[in-house]
Amino acid sequence: MKDAILYIKEQIKYFRIAVNLSKYSTKSTSMQNRLGRLWEILDPLVQLAINYIIFGILMHRSAPAGLPPLSWMFIGMGVYSFAQHIIVTGSKSVSTQFKMTAKMKFPVSIMPTASMIGFLTEFYIMVGAGLVIAMFSGYYPSLYWLQLLYYLPMLIIFSLSLSLLCSSIEIVFPDFKFFLNYIFKFLMYGSGVIFDLSQFKVIPKFLIQAQMVDPFYYLIEGFRDIAFGRAWFWQKGMFNVSFWLLTIFILIVAANFHMKIRDRISDYL
Repeated sequence: MKDAILYIKEQIKYFRIAVNLSKYSTKSTSMQNRLGRLWEILDPLVQLAINYIIFGILMHRSAPAGLPPLSWMFIGMGVYSFAQHIIVTGSKSVSTQFKMTAKMKFPVSIMPTASMIGFLTEFYIMVGAGLVIAMFSGYYPSLYWLQLLYYLPMLIIFSLSLSLLCSSIEIVFPDFKFFLNYIFKFLMYGSGVIFDLSQFKVIPKFLIQAQMVDPFYYLIEGFRDIAFGRAWFWQKGMFNVSFWLLTIFILIVAANFHMKIRDRISDYL
């Protein structure tokens, strides 16, 4: 537990450095493109358009309970893409940036956090587009929007915890990055990101109900509850407890693993 507390203290203490690292990385990347930072807006919008054409129009997959499918899909993709980018990119950030951090006076544990900050723009665009479309569909801002103060921190804490764990595993076992990509490809369809799994009659009901144990599904549906005013987070009972326990467990294991190998990272790379 003390390793988890130390990790949290490092994120708070060196947060400004993480922000500066993110800004430098974003600026460096944008300078290599003709359109510069405009791609931060265009890229998520193009992703949304392609997936909606394929799954929303060509495959006729609609949202459950008559909800606006475009808004429903955009919110799901925004939350999932944000978590995926934090975990996948963050898992590689420690090994790829270790030499730089070794010369600086800040801990390598802030690298996943720096990566996370760089993806906030894409998250705001995707989820924001979903919320705007929901308003045009009659789902206006309500008190349910206050749940952003709960679900956004939970999304960040869970994603960073898993990112830290994956970054430590990848240092010891470099091939892990391939398995991580396969897992996220499966979760994109298994976590209700693009279409509602209850539409498929071949899937047993108990598996559909068990989706709430999936932390990605829990977070995605939470943001959809915000947009469509369906439920408050405290009404989810044991699903809240299972999410918190899983997140705390991952954070403790990840921090412990990271602290154990941090002084020996150079031996693995």
